[in-house]
Amino acid sequence: MSGIVGISDIRTVPVGEDLTKEALNLEILRGLEKMFRVDKKVGSGVSVKSGEFAVLGNDGMLSRPGATPVAETYLVFAGTDRFDSKATGQCTLIMSSALIVKTDLYDKTQSYNVGDELTSKDRGMGEADLTKAASGEFALGKVTEVGSGYIVYELYSAAHVKA
Repeated sequence: MSGIVGISDIRTVPVGEDLTKEALNLEILRGLEKMFRVDKKVGSGVSVKSGEFAVLGNDGMLSRPGATPVAETYLVFAGTDRFDSKATGQCTLIMSSALIVKTDLYDKTQSYNVGDELTSKDRGMGEADLTKAASGEFALGKVTEVGSGYIVYELYSAAHVKA
């Protein structure tokens, strides 16, 4: 009789993240099939996670948003918290796609209504998430649904100035 070798549980590889836990920070509801993603280098000491926003500088490096919103701000699809990003020193950005996104990464001190335009800027604590766009600021998207602990927004294919 030939020796039959069974697969043992001992040879399983541990997963570094809890796959049963919902990661609401970035849930793309519509538009994934036409999404244009690009990997960009991350500036020294910069960290952004999936669902936050990063600013692309003239040097081609990513940083966190500053106090004044700019047009070169992009949604982070795969952030510096992922093993592949740590290895390459890059993040994956969504560069130009109209998407519908559900997130819990937004300025929770504000109240939101459907149609409110959104931007990303540092509100004093180094934030890289969404907040309401003021008049004259670049808008990245607009609210399409307000839920309990989350918002759904439409990401514009290109930032535009809110009048």
